[in-house]
Amino acid sequence: MPKHYKPNLCFLFLSLWAISISAQAPTLADTLKKIDAIFSTWNTKGPGGVLTVVRRDQTLYNSGFGMADLEHNIPNTPETVFEAGSVSKQFTAAAILLLVQDGKLSLDDDIRKYLPEIPNYGPTIKIRHLMTHTSGLRDWGSVVGVGGWPRGKRTYTHAHVLEILSRQKRLNFPPGDQYNYCNSGYNLMAIIVDRVSGMAFAEFCKQRIFGPLGMKNTQWRDDYRKIVPNRAIAYSGFGNNFLQNMPFEMVHGNGGLLTTTGDLMLWNQNHKSQIVGGKALSELQQTRGILNYGVTIGYAAGLNIGDFNGFKEISHSGATAGYRAWLAYYPAQDLSIAFLSNSAMVGPVDVGMKVAAVFFGERTSSEPMLGTIVPDEASLQAKAGLYRCVRNDNVTELEVKDGLLRTKGGQVLQATKENTFFQGSTRLEFSGNKYIAYSTNGDTVSFQKKAAFQPSEKDLLAFVGTYRSSEADATYEVRMKNGALETFLLPDLDQKLTPYYKNTFKNEQGELLEFVFDKKGKVTGFKFTTGRAWNIEFVRVK
Repeated sequence: MPKHYKPNLCFLFLSLWAISISAQAPTLADTLKKIDAIFSTWNTKGPGGVLTVVRRDQTLYNSGFGMADLEHNIPNTPETVFEAGSVSKQFTAAAILLLVQDGKLSLDDDIRKYLPEIPNYGPTIKIRHLMTHTSGLRDWGSVVGVGGWPRGKRTYTHAHVLEILSRQKRLNFPPGDQYNYCNSGYNLMAIIVDRVSGMAFAEFCKQRIFGPLGMKNTQWRDDYRKIVPNRAIAYSGFGNNFLQNMPFEMVHGNGGLLTTTGDLMLWNQNHKSQIVGGKALSELQQTRGILNYGVTIGYAAGLNIGDFNGFKEISHSGATAGYRAWLAYYPAQDLSIAFLSNSAMVGPVDVGMKVAAVFFGERTSSEPMLGTIVPDEASLQAKAGLYRCVRNDNVTELEVKDGLLRTKGGQVLQATKENTFFQGSTRLEFSGNKYIAYSTNGDTVSFQKKAAFQPSEKDLLAFVGTYRSSEADATYEVRMKNGALETFLLPDLDQKLTPYYKNTFKNEQGELLEFVFDKKGKVTGFKFTTGRAWNIEFVRVK
C-alpha cells in the first residue's frame, strides 16, 4: 500500500451501513411471499380468482387461484375472463364524459332530454346526478325485489329498467340533496350513450375505449347468452358445496363488464398515458360530487376518491351474482391492483386492502384519538332506543351493553362528554330525544328518537288486509298468524312482521312497512322502504 494512502474510515462506515440496510430492505421476493400468504388458505379445488399488481409499468404479481369451471376442472389463470360488477361503472362514466368532450351533451343536461320515459318529478335530474349517485331515483333492482322478482330471478333488459322507473311516483330525495348508491343511474347513462352516439353502448365503448387501449379481452355482457371464451363460471356456496350463481340479465352499464385483470391494468394506465380522452378525461373522472348544500362526497365518475395511509387512492369494488372485483390505482406510486374473482364468498375490498398493505403498511384508523369518559348508567340508558333520520327515514338502534353505549350488536360510541359521542370520526351530539350527527365532510344530519311500538293482538287486527302497489307491481296480503302479523306475496313469499315504532313494522329482511291512516283512523295503505328504494306506496284494496 502506498505510504500516502490513508483509509477513509467515514466512507468505510457508510458503505458498511448501506450494505446492512440493503440486506434488510424488502426485496421483490419478500413482497411476492407476502402476497402469496394472503391466498395461502384458499381452497384450490373451489372457485377463486386472479390478482395482478403493476408498478411503474413492471408487472410485480400476476397469478390465478382456484378453479374457473368446477364441472370441467379448468383453473383460473391471468387469461381468465370475469365479470367486474360495479368496477364497470367507471367505463360507463367515461363513455358519457367522452360525449361531453365531443360536445354532444352536458353533465348539467336534464336527463328527460334523452329519457322522456322518466317522470317529471319537478326538480331537474341532471346527468351528473346519475353519475354521482345523487339523483334520488329509486334503484330498479330494489323495486323489483319488493315485487317478489329480485335480480337473478328474471331476465331483465334496459327496456324493463325504463318501464320500472317510469311507474315510480316519487324520488327517494330531491336531486343533489343526498348520496345514495343507485344502479338505475348507470343503466340510464348507458341508454343515453345509445341514443346520443347513434350506436349501441357496447359498440361505442369498443371503438372509443377498449380498442384504443388494446383491451382485447373486454366487452359488455349485453347478452348473457353469448359465448365468451375463457369466461369463469361464478359460484356461491360454503365449504366444498357450491352452486352456480351467474348474472342472467341483459342490463349493463351498472355492471356487466367482462374483462381480465390484464385489461384492467391497461385501463388504469390511462390515468398516466391519457390515450383515451387526454388529461381532461382523467381530471373529470376524479371530480367528486358536491351536494346542494356544499358538501363534497367521496364519489366521482364511477370512482371512489380517497386515501390509503396518506396516499391518494382511486378505486372501486364490484359484486354481481357470484362475481367479485376490486380495482385501485395509487398515482404517486404509479401502482395498480386488480383483483377479479368467481366466488361470492370472497370480500374483494378486504383482498384489495391486504394487498395494498404490503406496499403501504396496514391501513391506519382515521378515527380521532379521544380523551374518552364513561357516563353513568342512567345517562346512557336515557340515550338507548330507536332513532329515525329526519332526512331519509333510516333507523339506528342504540343499546347499552357492558356499560357502554353502542349501535345494536355493533360499534361502541366513544364518549368525550356526557352528551357528546363519536361514532368513528362522526360526532354525535345528544339533546333530549334527538341527536345530531356531524360528519368530517361538513354534513349534518338529525335523528329523532322513536318510542317502541307494542300493539296488542287486537290492535294488530286493524292492519290485516290486502294491499296493492303499482310502483312495485305487487299485491301483499297482511294477515295474522300465531298472534303476529305477516306479509304474504304470491306464490310463496311470507315474512313475519315485528313491531318497530308507531305503526311501523320490520320484516325478516330488515325492511320497513309504515302504515298510513285516514282521518277516521282507518288503515289505507303502507309505505315500504328497502335499502335503495324508499317509501314505495301500497294502497289497501280490501
